[in-house]
Amino acid sequence: NHHHFQSHGFTITHHSNPDRYLAPDKAEFSLDSKSLLRADIIFVTVKSQDTLLAAKTIKLHARPEALIVSFQNGVGNVDVLRAELDGFKVLGGVVPFNITRPKPYQFHCGTKGVLQIESDDDSRLKSLGTLIESAAHPLSFSESIEKIQWGKLIINLNNAINTLHGGSLRDSLMDRDYRRAVILLINEALTLCRKAGIEPKASNGVAPDLLLKLLSLPNWLYRPLMDRIFKIDALARSSMLDDLEIGRASEVDYLQGEVVRLAAQLDLDAPYSAKTLAAVQAAFAAGKSPQMRGEDILKMLR
Repeated sequence: NHHHFQSHGFTITHHSNPDRYLAPDKAEFSLDSKSLLRADIIFVTVKSQDTLLAAKTIKLHARPEALIVSFQNGVGNVDVLRAELDGFKVLGGVVPFNITRPKPYQFHCGTKGVLQIESDDDSRLKSLGTLIESAAHPLSFSESIEKIQWGKLIINLNNAINTLHGGSLRDSLMDRDYRRAVILLINEALTLCRKAGIEPKASNGVAPDLLLKLLSLPNWLYRPLMDRIFKIDALARSSMLDDLEIGRASEVDYLQGEVVRLAAQLDLDAPYSAKTLAAVQAAFAAGKSPQMRGEDILKMLR
């Protein structure tokens, strides 16, 4: 919060870039919505369940010429923002890497990936690209942001499984039965997407079909490839698990829930996503992870 920042600043750590420290006197940090009035570009980074509230806040305080970029999980947030923010320019974006907060004043990037924003001729995007790249983070622009959002959603189906497991991403993915459970979810979602005419695109350089092949490898082959391709370090973990431990609401309805809704639109079922959705909702109701082994999660799905 504001008091913590004023006292300590923030430390930004990364799986391969050097640490960076943001001192309190080097950046403006405010929790007052009125500060939106000074913004040329506004990133929306709230959880999907809070998008409408964020849009109403922007509408109340931001200048109508501000550029809005949705850097959120899920596939419906841009539509929610555009519906509420009539007259504002709203672009979709994808954050393909994992961010966690190991300490109150530290934000850690635990996996690789390139920030993506929907292509647009707005001159502010060029300045934004220069700024972000000066912070050692590549940014690219895409004509097919919806496909990339679906690609990210498919990878994020793992968040719910990680929440049921309760460990780090690295540890949980080393369990072959855990990976088999993730494969069931990804296969189900990919099949439904393709039936709906959606072709999900890689958000982190690993296409969904290649991801399935990698996840299905035995441990002795998977371990060295994970280190080379995924770059998942020991601190990386699902933000859904963080939300569960902090006592926030779950975003699962915008991940597995989206797959269940897509199936309903096609008059089909999504049993693996439906079972995972119910199990995660039960974990949030209980306020703690059931800490299931991969074997137990696989049994529950099957």
